[in-house]
Amino acid sequence: MTKSAIAILESKTAEEYIDRSLKAKISPAAKAKLARLWMESTGFGKEDILRARNRHPYWKRKKMEGSTERTRRRLSEHNYSGGASVQWDQTLVTKFLGLNHKGPDGRYEHKDWQLAERFDATIPSIQYMRRKLSKVKFLLGIRASQGKVVEYLLRAESVLSRGRKAVEELKTVRAKALPKVEAKAKRSAAKPAARTVVHSAPRSEKPKVASKKAVPKKATAKKPAPKTARKR
Repeated sequence: MTKSAIAILESKTAEEYIDRSLKAKISPAAKAKLARLWMESTGFGKEDILRARNRHPYWKRKKMEGSTERTRRRLSEHNYSGGASVQWDQTLVTKFLGLNHKGPDGRYEHKDWQLAERFDATIPSIQYMRRKLSKVKFLLGIRASQGKVVEYLLRAESVLSRGRKAVEELKTVRAKALPKVEAKAKRSAAKPAARTVVHSAPRSEKPKVASKKAVPKKATAKKPAPKTARKR
């Protein structure tokens, strides 16, 4: 057995095992055999090795390679919005709460893309609602009524980030402004509709013809009277 193989078997923790296994220049088949021997001798399991592997800087870097392209492709494949944003009203938020449960293992029973398909939404839209729900649970606690949770989920994430006091203040301001808005709407509805005046098209005027100036007649020369012969 080589020195590197012995070093792997002597690892005290899963993190140490992963680090030494990466540095060892041995075949994958030999590493698989050493992994089985190491787990039998230490009592660690596959879950411990996978957890340590995912935390190791080398495997983190490998995982990040190409992640941008994978994410872009995933978002494109599961875009069910048709280009329109979802209007999260009280009805939709209530349905969302009913489908957003977690199982005994702590994982969501429905994946984000499955909820996106259900609500004709996008993955970022579902993730946005899940972030808000986490904030709401932190603000209200696990014993909050569903009605209260729905009320808070209808607020913007920026308002929730400012805390419970900000949410209640916004609620008070809107409650005071509501009567004014309703009164304005009633006044607008009571006003008679403006009459529409139809203006007839102006008559086309005939172009004025310039009057002809009277041309003065030429004076005709008078013929001289015939002379009469004088009597002698």
